Amino acid sequence: MADRTEENGSHPVVVTESTWPQLLAETVDEVARIARTEIRLAEASLSRVVENQTERVLSAVLLLVVLVYGATFVLGSVVLLIHQWLAWWMALGIIGIVIIAAGFGFQTIMGQRANSKSS
Repeated sequence: MADRTEENGSHPVVVTESTWPQLLAETVDEVARIARTEIRLAEASLSRVVENQTERVLSAVLLLVVLVYGATFVLGSVVLLIHQWLAWWMALGIIGIVIIAAGFGFQTIMGQRANSKSS
C-alpha cells in the first residue's frame, strides 16, 4: 500500500492505494461505528422520555389519590351536615342520588364533547 500526496489547490489530498477487500472492510467498520453511535443516541433519548413519562404517571396517580381522599371527606361532611336535620338513611340516600345524577350528567357532557370532536 503506497501513500502519495497530491496538491489540489491549497488543500493537500492523501491518496491511498487500497484493494477492494480493504475498502469493504473499512466501509463495514464505518457503518458499524455509525450504527453504534445511533443506538447510543436513541438509548439516551428513550431514557429521557421514559423518565419524563414516569414522573407524569406518578404525579397523576398522586393527584388521583389526593382527589379521592378529598372527595371522601367532603362527602362525609355533607352527610354529617344533612344528618343534623334528617335520619342517617335519608342523608346517605340524598347524597347517593346527587352523586348518581352528577355521574350521569358528566357522562352526557363527555359524550357530547366526544361526538363534536369526531364530527
